[in-house]
Amino acid sequence: MSLFELTTHHAAPELTEAEKRQLFIKTLIKEFKSGVAKLSYSALSKFKRSPNAFINYKMKKFETTDSMLLGKLVHALVLEPETVEEVYYTDEEKTKEIGGASPRSTKAYKEWKAVQAEIYPHKELVSSDLLRLAKRMANAVVSNRAAKHILSRIQQTEHKIEFEHDGIKFTSFLDGLGEVILDLKICTDADPRKFQRDIIYNNYHIQAGVYTTAVGEVLPYYIIAVDRECEVSVHHLMEDLVMKGISIFEKLVTEFKQCLEKENFDESFDYRAYTEEGIYKMDVPPYLN
Repeated sequence: MSLFELTTHHAAPELTEAEKRQLFIKTLIKEFKSGVAKLSYSALSKFKRSPNAFINYKMKKFETTDSMLLGKLVHALVLEPETVEEVYYTDEEKTKEIGGASPRSTKAYKEWKAVQAEIYPHKELVSSDLLRLAKRMANAVVSNRAAKHILSRIQQTEHKIEFEHDGIKFTSFLDGLGEVILDLKICTDADPRKFQRDIIYNNYHIQAGVYTTAVGEVLPYYIIAVDRECEVSVHHLMEDLVMKGISIFEKLVTEFKQCLEKENFDESFDYRAYTEEGIYKMDVPPYLN
């Protein structure tokens, strides 16, 4: 159950969705001020967009998509392969047994799936197609020359760190930690030029700042990128970029605390606008001259 569902579960049934949202915001503010609630990089990245985006993220019901499941599988196969059979099971034998063009849409498959959910309540079902793709991608990573060099320099995987910065508590999960900090990314295109644009566009340098702050020292920071075509590229985020990420992270924490005090979580892009009224000004851009 999400935090939003927990907050509104016992709320009066006559409350509107807007009233439930306000109740959720007030509860969340109280929990952060009391030190109960913790931030993650993902939540902070939503706040960077806007306070409203942050609340939408916190209220969203968590559902695992195929893309998310693929990412979890590749991470497990690369970083902790011994855990894969403990956490996942596949439908390969059943789909072969049923046969046909769409075996997963049949009654027999749905009945089998229901039974398996009871037998393996703590395991996650993955389709045979998704598992095969994940294995190909993971193999591409562990056999890549640059990736192997970085993987050999980590001693801990899926490492959880809880820390506090400027009165706000954080929880971070590092893919790899040792002589270096490692982040494994499943991406649309691992082409080095394209992915390095994604690093900035997706705020991965800020994530590097968060994780470096969590570790407490500036270690070499690497990202291994792999796409569905099993192409792999490895990127060393240089210290200046990581320090820039730390600077932005610290600024965001300050803004987040101000937002808590002023209770401005209903604001959208007006939160960071140029004027007090929340309006953005636009002059003639240089390329039109």
